[in-house]
Amino acid sequence: MGVAGLVVALTSAGRANPLWQVWAALAVSLCCAAGLVALHGRAQWRELAAIRPLDRRSVVLPTAVLVAGVVAVVVLGEVLAARPGAGWRGDVLVLLAVSGGAWAGAAMFGVRHLALTQPSTTELAGLEASVVELVGLRRRLQRLASGLGALVALSTLALGAGLLMSKNAPRELVVVFGGGGSATVGLLYAPAAAAIRTRGEQLVGAVFSGQPADRADLVDRAEQRAKLEQAIGVDRTLFGELQVALPVLGPLIAAAAVFLPR
Repeated sequence: MGVAGLVVALTSAGRANPLWQVWAALAVSLCCAAGLVALHGRAQWRELAAIRPLDRRSVVLPTAVLVAGVVAVVVLGEVLAARPGAGWRGDVLVLLAVSGGAWAGAAMFGVRHLALTQPSTTELAGLEASVVELVGLRRRLQRLASGLGALVALSTLALGAGLLMSKNAPRELVVVFGGGGSATVGLLYAPAAAAIRTRGEQLVGAVFSGQPADRADLVDRAEQRAKLEQAIGVDRTLFGELQVALPVLGPLIAAAAVFLPR
């Protein structure tokens, strides 16, 4: 993908612009990052499938719907542009980033599937294995979200540099693009995070299903329960998890840099 980014940069008609080198570096970096995210997402997919078989309908289908939605927005934006076809290089960069991020998105839905299909058990050994697996799923999810957030950040910065090269381009587009990209990552992250939280609450309830012997035991069980909830992530909100998985919200900050004086 890095080669594709280099080709897109070298075919640009604005190579005489002083900002072209900045835009070209961001374009190539975006494509290289998309390739790395795709490799990481594919590796995570294989590891998840090795744990338990993945249902392609609940994993591939929602990923395909989101990807198709992004592609439709890109095509619609190009059709409704003042000069259709003039910004095809930016569209190619976005599509390359989306194709790389699709693997990570599918892996996120794979995390959701495994969290929802954990076998129910009341044995201590089985509960321990489920807790360990759930903590591992959350860590995988956060790494995948960080990769996707990096793609959104790089693509937003590349768009900002491209708009600065153009005199008549609306700079507000960067904020819209950054917000839309962050929202897309949030849509991929939220279902898996909700599934992990729901399953975590079930596991915590199963571990502490018995009655305390006395008041001291009640306090001790409450402390242990809080520690287990923290380890699994049951006590976290979705917005808090997205902040932990930065740079999901970073593009909004990066987009604001376009409005700074040159």
